[in-house]
Amino acid sequence: MYSEDNIMKTVKSYILIVIAVIFCSSATKAEHRLIEPLPAGINASNLQDCTVAASFTADDFRWMGGNLRMTVYNKDLYDVVDISQMQEGDTLIYDSKPLIIKKIDRNHGGIDINGGLDEGGCCLVGYEGGTYVAQNWDNHATYTKLGEAEMPLADNFVIKDCGVDPNDPVVTIGTSQKQYIESLKDWRKNFFQLNTLVTIENGIITEINRRWIP
Repeated sequence: MYSEDNIMKTVKSYILIVIAVIFCSSATKAEHRLIEPLPAGINASNLQDCTVAASFTADDFRWMGGNLRMTVYNKDLYDVVDISQMQEGDTLIYDSKPLIIKKIDRNHGGIDINGGLDEGGCCLVGYEGGTYVAQNWDNHATYTKLGEAEMPLADNFVIKDCGVDPNDPVVTIGTSQKQYIESLKDWRKNFFQLNTLVTIENGIITEINRRWIP
């Protein structure tokens, strides 16, 4: 028969084993990281000297006051070190949503996560300045919404607008901007962060640039 001391030793051994298992499990979980896009470096409520991705419609122009109301976005870029250390079990913030990484395929200069876009995952490709950019369909980058802003328009602000087809020349509108915007077909009166950049100098909009995208 077991003595009381032996029973106590056995119980203590089990307790130590359980503690070790819990500790190891916690340590393993602690190794899993959250990988987020790099900070924007701008504040939507205080835009001064910058160029931002933005979305708005023709109705967001306040021609009488000379203002434009827009939604400001930041392109999703990731630090190359974070991506190089990325492993299964980590969580990637992709297109403003958490994505638990179950599979990583590095090929053709890019990285497919969870089978890539075709299988409900995502794709990262090398970008400028030691970063990776997240890509969506048609090679469009993903963007994070920063907030709303209403900015004054410079008296001589310029609109640079692409055509309907990829080979159409870019037109530059430096006068009669109101008439130009109002003359656009309805579907062209919507500007999106995927292809629209707004340049701001000293807190005033000086240029709106829309490029052609598929």
